[in-house]
Amino acid sequence: MSYRVRVEPSPPRMRFSPFEIQHILLAVGAMTLAFSLATVGGIYAFLDALDRGGPVLIGIIVLSSFVAVVTAFLLHELMHKKVAQRYGCYAEFRAYPMGLLLGVFTAAFGFMFAAPGAVMVSGQVSGRQNVRISAAGPATNLVLAAAFMGLAFLLGATLDPLASLLSYFVATIAFVNLFLGFFNLIPFPPLDGSKIFALDKPLWVAMIAATAALYVAGWYVRVF
Repeated sequence: MSYRVRVEPSPPRMRFSPFEIQHILLAVGAMTLAFSLATVGGIYAFLDALDRGGPVLIGIIVLSSFVAVVTAFLLHELMHKKVAQRYGCYAEFRAYPMGLLLGVFTAAFGFMFAAPGAVMVSGQVSGRQNVRISAAGPATNLVLAAAFMGLAFLLGATLDPLASLLSYFVATIAFVNLFLGFFNLIPFPPLDGSKIFALDKPLWVAMIAATAALYVAGWYVRVF
């Protein structure tokens, strides 16, 4: 998701201010905690998993949650930033503290609803450039979803118990990327899909079709 606000001119290359880095670390840390809690069904299930599985199981849960956050959320936002800066715009990530707090709170009860933050973009761009900036995030999610689906399928094809457990978490990462990509394609402001749909409907249809195809493929090979 990206928003447009009035800020200073863009640096010539992709750079991060100290303030932006603080916001990124805050968002990634809070979202990793939230995903870890939500993945196992809440705080009590998390503590039970710690008691039954010990540090190894918790480590796998936290690591998979971190990878899900970095790929599905952070890379999504950074691709908005990269493409926007390529077109001479200023773009920086800003976290939403209340949205992050909401994510951790709801995850403690076994589900998650969060508004972690967005890349703030300022600058003059053409309609085509605006579409590319908006599409960069969900397109990244779709590519990553396909890659993690393939990895989950390969791991699940083995008889090794640890590989089977890893396959489950890799499939979860794939699904999170696919879901976030689909969610951001909904043609309702301020989601990315609203800009893509308004300016390039064929591209929007193609991205929705790709999302549906990936979900069907994941269901067919029993990744999801």
